[in-house]
Parts: sequence; structure tokens; C-alpha cells
Amino acid sequence: MKQNVAIYIWPNMTMMDALGPHQILGYMEEFNVYTFAKTKDPIKSDTGMTLVADYDLTDFPQPDILIAAGGANPLSEMADEAVITAIRKAGENAGHVTSVCSGALILAEAGLLNGYKATTHWAFKHLLRQYKEIEVIDERVVADRNRLTGGGVTAGIDFALTLINRVISPEAAMTAELVFEYRPEPPMGTGSPAVAPAPIREHVEGLITAMSSGLPEFVAASNA
Repeated sequence: MKQNVAIYIWPNMTMMDALGPHQILGYMEEFNVYTFAKTKDPIKSDTGMTLVADYDLTDFPQPDILIAAGGANPLSEMADEAVITAIRKAGENAGHVTSVCSGALILAEAGLLNGYKATTHWAFKHLLRQYKEIEVIDERVVADRNRLTGGGVTAGIDFALTLINRVISPEAAMTAELVFEYRPEPPMGTGSPAVAPAPIREHVEGLITAMSSGLPEFVAASNA
């Protein structure tokens, strides 16, 4: 029997957070991969791509594996009681609860990462640390029992392969790596704040701060 893999998508999200894992996980015959959102009406990603969810909050099948995708500002989802309630219910009954990028903040707001190690995009780790019951780890993918969290955006590929390795088999994960020719060789080598030049890092920090307006205040208030 195939395992249901539900990917939560939302307006202005970073589409690669969902489409990267969807592409790889959807290739696996052991998985039934689908998306769900607050509405089945078309929504726009942060770059303007139109996305249409397979299900909404009222009719999506209970997932065996729940994935919360991220974006520059998940405040709209974190502050929406209907969304958080649906995510919490799905996660409480799922075999694996997972996220990519700032999707970890959505899980955190739902209380689904309490007592677990987790990670997120480097620019959002300080916000995830405000959830005191979560141990934030500085790794590209963090696995803790049935929780699996990925770092920013492109880490969704590593996340998907790690999930396949854990849930199906190492051979299946190796096969997927080869099928998708996954052998990253970043041309600039600046994909981490630890190695990026200070001016570049500061510029990116400014961009993300501007795009995530209101999010730090919300997280602080919810953890007061």
C-alpha cells in the first residue's frame, strides 16, 4: 500500500520548497504525493508561478508523511488558526512530520516540533530558537525519530533523498540520486553565511528581513 505524502502549500511561498521534494518523492512508486492548501483556488508563489492544490483543509486525505513547505514570510499561515489546527491534527496522526526551510516555523507554531531537534533556513534559526521546547541544530537536514526537517530551499532535495533512505531504502535513495543526477557543485561557493563574503551576507540578511516583516514580532508574542 502506498504511503500518503501531503505537502502543504500557501500564497507567496517559495515554490521550490514544495516542488523539489514533490519531483523526487513523486517518482517513488511507494508514495502517493499530493498538495493541500487553505483553498483549491489558484495561488501565486513568491516568483509569480500559479499553484493549485489538490485538496483544501476540509478534504485532504490523512497523510502518513506531512511536509510543511516554507517561504520568506510564513506569517499568514502561522497566524491562521484554521491552518494551524489542520496542520496540528494531520501531524498528530502522521507517521512522519517534516518540513523544508521556514516550514519548520509552521510546524513549531502547531507544537509539532516540541521535544525534537530541528533545523530551518539559516536566516530563520533565531526565530525557531524562540520555541524553547525545540533544539535547533545547524545542519542541512536534521532527523530526530519521526521528525525530519530541512534547511533552506535547495536543502529540500537532500531532505527528500534522506526521507526516501529512511522510509523506503538506501537503494531507493541512491537510485533517485542517480536518476536526478544529484551531484551539486555550486559555482560560487557562497551558499552558507559561514563562507559568504560579509557584504553579500549582510545584503541577503537585509532582503530577508524586509520580506519577513511582522514575523519576528509574531514569534516573540506567541512565545511570551
